[in-house]
Order: sequence, then structure tokens, then C-alpha cells
Amino acid sequence: MRPDTQVRPDSHEMMSRRYVFIVGAQRSGTSWLQLLLAQHRSVATTPETHLFSGYVGQLVRVWEGYKSYRQDIGMTRLLSDDEFYGLCATFAETVLEKIASSHPDATVVLEKTPDHVCHAPLILRLMPEAWFVHIIRDPRSVVSSVAVAARSWASDWASTNVLQNALRWRSEVALGRQIGTLTRRYYEVHYEDLLKDGAQTLANIFAWLELPQELAFCQAALAACRIDRMREGGKHIREYELLRRTQSGFLRKGRSDGWKEELSPTAIATVEYVAGDLMQKCGYSLSTNRIGSLVKARVAMQSRLGGVERRINRMVGFAFRRASSLAHPSTL
Repeated sequence: MRPDTQVRPDSHEMMSRRYVFIVGAQRSGTSWLQLLLAQHRSVATTPETHLFSGYVGQLVRVWEGYKSYRQDIGMTRLLSDDEFYGLCATFAETVLEKIASSHPDATVVLEKTPDHVCHAPLILRLMPEAWFVHIIRDPRSVVSSVAVAARSWASDWASTNVLQNALRWRSEVALGRQIGTLTRRYYEVHYEDLLKDGAQTLANIFAWLELPQELAFCQAALAACRIDRMREGGKHIREYELLRRTQSGFLRKGRSDGWKEELSPTAIATVEYVAGDLMQKCGYSLSTNRIGSLVKARVAMQSRLGGVERRINRMVGFAFRRASSLAHPSTL
């Protein structure tokens, strides 16, 4: 590598920084939280990298696949496991330090890719000191927002299917909460708390990141990052030009109860049937007292192969076991 393209700093400089990953189910407010945290001068960030979900994770799957072939081909004949994962760690650190290079004085490197919620064991194997901020939002809001996105700017990945979206929320939130069993560097925040008591909620996150700030700063950050200001072009919002999403419809209402107007009673009941127990563990109240026969029939029809509960448990269990088997994270 030419000297002018070298981006990795010395080990002391890397150890002085914290690598922080914002994760969560899609449409849970990860982009807003990233923008709020980016208002701090000690935070360096960038748009979604898909570093582990799109790059390192795929390389690991290929590596593990070749190991299982038991043939005399592939790099498994050349490299040991430690050497391979060491190279992956170097690659990941180089990418994150490239983010840091935009703000040399930054002490926090903030990466936001929601799907990294499924890759925490791998991240921790490569970066045992990684920090995670997991944002959770009411699944009824998430399901409604994903469906709207599916009909416009996100048709390539989003779905309008209520059951599918509810299952995905449950799977990803369950995976996110399990990160707390792998590391002490896990912080859980609710989207609704940022709306209701945003300044104190933001101050608590900054304090956890060892970036203490007065409430006045947090209030100013929230005021600067209001949706109406972002719609007007985001003037005077730090890093907005870097992080702004240009898709029409990406910015919505910024409310906690918009789902009441957008979801049908059947859709609401379906979400609560699929995700109700986890919703309540996360502090969300159910709006339906019982599930009508129509909803039961609809859910049974769409999940005939084994039932909703078995499907959910299989999704969550398999995803986490597979990630753990690939990464073998050490006890932190």
C-alpha cells in the first residue's frame, strides 16, 4: 500500500478510540439516532457501510463453507483459523479507522448498519472491545413504516406483508437483546423515549459513551435534528450532508402513534399476536384484549408449516446459533 493511502493508525491510537455500532430492526430510528449522536464533536461517522452484513460476513461464510468441504482446495489449506480471522479483523479496523480519519480528534467511531444486529457475535470475535447501541421501536410503528417504504423507495428489500414484518421485528429485536449476554458494552434505548424525553435520553447515551454533555447541548441537538428542519435541507445540522437520505418518503412523521391511523384492526391484532410477549417485555402495551377468529385463521394460513411460535423460535435460534458458531466469541 502506498504511504499516501495508508489509513491504519498505530495500535495506541486505535485503542484510544471506541468503535460503536448502532443496531436495530429496520425503520426503528437508527438513522435519527446516528444523526443525533453525530452532533458531538468527538464522534466520527459515515453512512451505512454494511461492513459485516455485506462484506466480512460473506467472506466468513465462504471460509466456513470451504472448511466443511474437507477437500484439498481453497485458502483453508494455506491459512489457519486465527490467521484468517486476524485478516478479517485488520480489514474491519482499517475501514473503521478510515471513518475516523475524517475527524482525527474523534474518540468515538460510530457505525450504523441496522442489519449488524444479526452479526454481533462475529463483530465481537474480531473486535472484543466493540460497543453496541440497540434502538427499539414499537413493532406496530415499525410494521407500518416498513410497509409504506415497501410501496415506494424500499421496494427492493421491504415487504408490505404484516405477518412477515412482525416476524422480522421479533427476530431482530430478540437478537439485539441477546447482545447484552455477550458483552457489557451494550446499551438499549427506545425510540419513544427520544421523542418523550429526548434531552435526558440523549444525555444518558453520551454519558454511557464517556462523552458527557449538558442537557442544554442535548436539547440543541434535538432541536437541530427535527424532521421539519431535515425536510428543509438540514441547514446547520452537523454531518447532515454526509448522512442525509435522498429517497423520497424516507422521512415520515416522527411520531410514536402514527400506526393507529395506518394499520387496520386486523393488522394491529396480527402484530400483537406475533410479537405480543416480546412487546410487553420491552414495555409496550397491547391494544387488543383478545385475538379474533379472523386473525387466528389468517395467521394459521400464512404460517401453516409449524405455526407462528415455532417459526419465530426457529428464526431467532438459528440466526443466533449460526452467528455464534461462526464467531466463537470469548467471554467478555
